[in-house]
Amino acid sequence: MNVKNWIFLLTLLLGTNISRGQSTLSRRQAIADIDEYTRTLQASHYAPFMHVSQKDYNAGIDKIKRSIGDSIHTRDLVWTFYRITALLGDAHSTPQLGQPFFRDEMKKDQFFPYKLAQDKHRIYIPAKLAADLGIPAGAEITDINGRKMDALYEEILSGMAGLPSFREEASSRLLSYFLFLKGIQPPFVLSYKDNKGLTGSTVISAGVPFRQALAATMPHIAQPYTYRLLNSKLGYIDVRSLSGNVNAFRTFLDSCFHEFKTAGIRHLAIDLRQNSGGNTLLADLLFSYITHKKYSWGRKSWKISQPYKDMLIAGGDTTDSYLQHANGTVWESEDCIPKEGPFKRDTVFDGKVYFITGAFTFSSAMAMADVVKVYGLGTILGEPTGENVIDFGEAFPIVLPNSGIRIQSTTSLSHGADCNRTKNGPVLPDVAMKPQLQDKVGDKDPVLEYLIKTVH
Repeated sequence: MNVKNWIFLLTLLLGTNISRGQSTLSRRQAIADIDEYTRTLQASHYAPFMHVSQKDYNAGIDKIKRSIGDSIHTRDLVWTFYRITALLGDAHSTPQLGQPFFRDEMKKDQFFPYKLAQDKHRIYIPAKLAADLGIPAGAEITDINGRKMDALYEEILSGMAGLPSFREEASSRLLSYFLFLKGIQPPFVLSYKDNKGLTGSTVISAGVPFRQALAATMPHIAQPYTYRLLNSKLGYIDVRSLSGNVNAFRTFLDSCFHEFKTAGIRHLAIDLRQNSGGNTLLADLLFSYITHKKYSWGRKSWKISQPYKDMLIAGGDTTDSYLQHANGTVWESEDCIPKEGPFKRDTVFDGKVYFITGAFTFSSAMAMADVVKVYGLGTILGEPTGENVIDFGEAFPIVLPNSGIRIQSTTSLSHGADCNRTKNGPVLPDVAMKPQLQDKVGDKDPVLEYLIKTVH
């Protein structure tokens, strides 16, 4: 298997007919769900206490249990599980978006509708939105519906795991969802402070359905990949997702490279900054258009467990090698010997190839950048990836019996493309370029500006 599932399963369950859970649970039911999660986690996760000691995890769980009153609303319990999963430090292990019992809520016009700019744990209003609202560009949001924004954002960050850069990026992109969990609904009254210290307020009267709100911060929902020519000399492919149909992706890539060849393009930029993962098979397909080099995704260690076996069997996969191993054992799959990719092409793009990474380059997208770095498939520009090379993967859902909450967990540890690696860390760019606050506010892209100026 070569799937390294992403953090956000964005089907959102909106089109399914899944029964809704209870709106309120007793303290006993909530604690039983917490205990069931911990039991399943320990049975299926390769190393649940890699980033936290079991003693500290148990202490954190006990503290959270004590904070639960006689009853708890499922919306509050979802947030409670964000706090619980954050204890692990595994950013793949997190409550899924679009819980079944939120299906009707997701369709309501109640979610914050705009993308905001984040920088150093502060939230700012982008120039275009500021112009629409008639307020200063780049003003910092200090309050929303009477809640202090800095304290609220720190609270949201406390429910996210992973590298600091990823936690901040993901928290900003999911702000509309966390505002919903915190009961912050339209009209959205924003208090702000501009760069001169002058204060003011504005009102955003209406919200939007969740899918629309999320599409503002995660553009792959509307379009998983796009391409265009920049200044008639740079081919640009924005690969926002590695999820979806392989044949559809092949058709897209055929169109890209046909147009690039017709235009005589000699420089190609592949952007992974919006990409939080999916299936490495799509990365294999993309590689087949740019290289004939052999490569390897590296070694992977799997914790064998009945919960993951049950998921495979329920999905109709009864032949997977995973099923042949005894529960509780570790299975080492794949290896470090470079091989030809699964897709073959007679000709490949033979110009200069660049990959662009950032804090949201995660999971399979991070693994893709790692292969590029280790095997020299291109020059990487931008920021470090949002995930360490040696990290967890192969996500599957844990469904809790009382609340029906679905929590994504993991069952494997990927060791990276370089099997001789001794020090863990993110994939580092060959040319480091970090957008500043003014770039984020003005929706400017210093990496693309750099490439357009330098390629000939």
